[in-house]
Amino acid sequence: MKKIFTYLACLVLCVSFLLTGCGTKLNVPTGEVLSNGGSVVTIGDYVYFANTYVDYSTLSGSDNTERTTKHNALFRLKTDEFGFTTTDEDGQIENVDKVYDKIAGFDNSNMYILGEYLYFTSPNSHKEDNGDDRFDLTTLYRVRLDGTGLKEIFTTKDSRGKFFFATADEDYNYVLIYDNSQVTKIGIGNSISKSEVLVSDATDAIFPSEFGEIDAFYYTKDAEDENLTGNELYRYDIATGESKNLGYQTNPVTLVCYTNGMLYFKQDDGTSIAPYFSIKNYNSFGSDKIQWTILGEVDETDSITNFTPINENNVVYEAESQIYLATKTANGYLAEPSRLVNEDATIELVSGDYVYYTTSSGVYRISYRDKVSQTLAEMENIQQGACDLVVDNYGNAEYIYFYAQLSTNTTDTYYCHRANIHTATLNNPQLRVECIASVLEEDLTGDSEEE
Repeated sequence: MKKIFTYLACLVLCVSFLLTGCGTKLNVPTGEVLSNGGSVVTIGDYVYFANTYVDYSTLSGSDNTERTTKHNALFRLKTDEFGFTTTDEDGQIENVDKVYDKIAGFDNSNMYILGEYLYFTSPNSHKEDNGDDRFDLTTLYRVRLDGTGLKEIFTTKDSRGKFFFATADEDYNYVLIYDNSQVTKIGIGNSISKSEVLVSDATDAIFPSEFGEIDAFYYTKDAEDENLTGNELYRYDIATGESKNLGYQTNPVTLVCYTNGMLYFKQDDGTSIAPYFSIKNYNSFGSDKIQWTILGEVDETDSITNFTPINENNVVYEAESQIYLATKTANGYLAEPSRLVNEDATIELVSGDYVYYTTSSGVYRISYRDKVSQTLAEMENIQQGACDLVVDNYGNAEYIYFYAQLSTNTTDTYYCHRANIHTATLNNPQLRVECIASVLEEDLTGDSEEE
C-alpha cells in the first residue's frame, strides 16, 4: 500500500505526520476571510487548500471518490498567530487535517468560504448512462468548515463551466454559472435555492474577476441572421434583470475578462493576431474603445496569450512566450509595448504593482513600474496556471501558493507549496518556501512502491 506523509520544506526539510481521516468532525475556524477563489482560501488562522493538482484527463473509474482520493483530497492547515506553520518537538507539522476526500486542485478550481460553508469545485464523478466517465465536466459542492455535510449543488452538462460567487448582503449570496449556453443563478446560504436561468442562448459569458458584489456580466450571442458572420454583445444588469444589446459586431467579439469596471475582449479582424480592446462606457459601445495590441508590434509574433489587465492604464500579455507591458499614455494613446520578462515565462496573476509569473526554474514577480524582479521560489517542475495569492487587509501580498513536484518525485504528483513573499526582497534574499501537502512516501524517498 502507498503511504502518505507530510512534507515541510524550508528549501530542504522533510517531516511526517498522521492524517485526520475523512469524516472526523473538526473545530470550526473563525476570523476574516482574506482570499477566495482558485485552489486555496484562508479564514483566520486556517488555510484550506487542495493538496495536489490533478489533470482531470488522467482520471478514470472511481478516482474521485472517498475511497480512492487519498493524498489528492481537500486539506486544511492551522498556522500560528503570525501565519507560520508550527512543529512539535519531533519536528512534525502540527494542526494539519483532511477536510474531505474530494479532488479540489485542477484546471477549474474554485474555492470560497461564505458563512459556515466551504464551496469548491471538483471534476465530475458521475458516469454517463452508458458507463462512460465524464471528468471533463465540473461539479460544485459545499461542505461545512468542520468537514461535515457535503452537498452537491450543480454539475455542468456540456463544459468545464465558469463560476462566479457573488455577495448581495449579509443574509444572501449566490453563484452564477455559465455552461451549455446558459447562465444560471443559484442562491447559497443556510439553504440552496432552485436554479434560475438568466440567459439561455449565450455563446460565451464573462463575469467580474473580483469576488464580491456584482453589477453586471457580459455575454455574446450568434447573429439572428445566419448569413452574418459576426455576433452580438450583451450586458446583463443584475439589479434590473434586463439584458442590453450593445450591438451587432461585424468582427466577432471574444470575451477575455471583466475587471475594475472595464470589459476586455478581442475582435477577429481577419488577421493572424486578433487585436485586444477594452470599453468602460458600455451604454455607448465604441465611444471609449481602447485598442491594446497592434498587429506586428512585436517582431515575429504569431499569437498573444494570457492577456491580463493590471489597471485601467496598463495590461500585460505573453508574446513568443515572453511577457510584454502595454501602457495607455496621459493623452489616451497607446505607448510602444515594452518587454518585462525576456525569457520563457507564464503570467500567473497580477496584484498591486506586481506581475507574478512562473518559468521552468521557479516563481517570480516583477514590478511593472520599476521593472525590478524578485525571486519567490526556486523550483523546477511547477504546474503553470495554478497559482493563488493571499493578500492581507492592507492589500499587501503575504503568500503565493503553487503546485510543484518534489525533487524526489517518482509519481509525477504536483503538491501544494507556498512562498512567503515578505522574505523575497532584494535586501533579504533568503527565501522561505514550504510544501504544506501530505506526500506519498515514495515521493519522499524516491523509491517506487506497489499498491
